[in-house]
Amino acid sequence: MALSRRHLLAALACAAGCTSASPSSAGVGAKVPRLTGVGLDGEYAQLEDHTGDVILVNVWATWCAPCMAELPELQRLHRALRDRGFTVVAISEDTERAEQAVRDAVAELGLTFPVWLDPSSQATERLRLSGYPASVVVGRDGVITWRRDGMITPGDHALLGAIETALARPREAT
Repeated sequence: MALSRRHLLAALACAAGCTSASPSSAGVGAKVPRLTGVGLDGEYAQLEDHTGDVILVNVWATWCAPCMAELPELQRLHRALRDRGFTVVAISEDTERAEQAVRDAVAELGLTFPVWLDPSSQATERLRLSGYPASVVVGRDGVITWRRDGMITPGDHALLGAIETALARPREAT
């Protein structure tokens, strides 16, 4: 009986979202850690500014080819879903010397979602990332509902499902 209970618990955990990261390491089911940066306008930015929205946090760098390749898909998602309470927040881990490269990439790709500079790689540390790109979907309640350590491709069904599920949950009354 104990063996089948263990299997049941494992199946329930996977149904909630299998991930190699545990909740204590910013995995699915954990409260998103405090994430901050500096916007391209020079203003301090924090994830709390988007409380109540479904947020796809994407951590990237200009020198990372897969990161650059996925940005147009993130822009498409942002544009298609922003009116429903969805936003992308892209956190660049480029060094301070590469700020112009970040600005050039944003302009060249026509990105309209918030892009933050994080040259001290705080997002990498707080989300416990081992590489780029990496993305998490944060529900309206601030809990991570999906995580991908790797590239997002166009039409990614797992990502779209996670976003739609999170958007279906009502905003909490303030």
